[in-house]
Amino acid sequence: MDEVDGMAGSEDRGGIQELIGLIKHTKIPIICMCNDRNHPKIRSLVHHCFDLRFQRPRVEQIKAAMLSIAFKEGLKIPPPAMNEIILGANQDIRQVLHNLSMWCAQSKALTYDQAKADSHRAKKDVKLGPFDVARKVFAAGEETAHMSLVDKSDLFFHDYSIAPLFVQENYVHVKPVAAGGDMKKHLMLLSRAADSICDGDLVDRRIRSQQNWSLLPTQAIYASVLPGELMRGSLSQFPSFPSWLGKHSSTGKHDRLVQDLALHMSLRTYSSKRTVNMDYLSHIRDALVRPLTSHGVEGIQDVVALMDAYYLMKEDFENIMEISSWGGKPSPFSKLDSKVKAAFTRAYNKEVHLTPYSLQAVKTPRHSTGPALDSEYSEELPEDDSQSDEKDQDSMETDAMIKKKTKASKPSKSEKDESRKRKGRSAKK
Repeated sequence: MDEVDGMAGSEDRGGIQELIGLIKHTKIPIICMCNDRNHPKIRSLVHHCFDLRFQRPRVEQIKAAMLSIAFKEGLKIPPPAMNEIILGANQDIRQVLHNLSMWCAQSKALTYDQAKADSHRAKKDVKLGPFDVARKVFAAGEETAHMSLVDKSDLFFHDYSIAPLFVQENYVHVKPVAAGGDMKKHLMLLSRAADSICDGDLVDRRIRSQQNWSLLPTQAIYASVLPGELMRGSLSQFPSFPSWLGKHSSTGKHDRLVQDLALHMSLRTYSSKRTVNMDYLSHIRDALVRPLTSHGVEGIQDVVALMDAYYLMKEDFENIMEISSWGGKPSPFSKLDSKVKAAFTRAYNKEVHLTPYSLQAVKTPRHSTGPALDSEYSEELPEDDSQSDEKDQDSMETDAMIKKKTKASKPSKSEKDESRKRKGRSAKK
């Protein structure tokens, strides 16, 4: 079954599920082939197959097989010319065979200059993904030995927005050939590569801030070409996805949470967002968790009182535990007994917590439905009307922070007479 990663669209809807069902019941081996192993549709199929991965063959491997075929066919092709043909076909064995049969149709001999010119004209254009670009930036050997400065710079332009992040994420996992196994040289190369990446980041900031896109070739040199030349060698693992993207998203989320906490506690702390983050959060976290840890259920009222004093909500409590945890360590609240957590949640939800930023529904004053009054007419309004409006605004019914007890209404005379008649009828019976 070839191209299983291409099962998409309305025509092949449900094709992966049918293939999985067929694999479960059949006794005949099924070989599933795909080009993109990381495709989302392959995730469910992987659990029902033996995952056998193939790497792109090296130039030396292809050259040995092609020279053997050329010798059997009576073709005279020098090994350097065969290297150019293979590199021009982007290590595609089928295209190499096709080019050999076409170029040697008239003459059985092929020189190096002729092979180089023909392979350059028939060069295969391939759209590389970011993982392939990261691998090729640091690759050593025949694959990159004949690449010019322009070719190495073109790797950056496959996706210039994310290519620097892939280089920055994976250059520390490369074993450079220039180090020769010497740890001191390895560290020196890492330092020089890091300096070059920092220079590329400065150029990128200038490009984004001033819209000076003519500096992209300069960024390509600093962010991709120089680190690749310094750390050229072998990657010890598959290229990693940039972790900066996830950390940047978490930073934005935590910044919003700290801003909300600073606003909620502003009437008590009178502090900025930075001060709350640096000086308050760790102490408030300990003050909120310590009563629950030491006293258990009996310390719940102290925690609720502290939250009300600082105008904190239940969501703020959870945000404080999340932000004040460092180094991936679990928060102190997660170590508490589940019964104490449940009792704390019930006790907090049972009470009504009045906060200056979370008001209850307020009855809006009735506005006139007629046309807007002119300024001259509004000035001529009597003072009694304006005073009555102010009294309505300051009344207890419209204030959400004041609870008014409602008295039960007294029954009317007609209701009393009906109740007496019912009692008399029941007594006669």
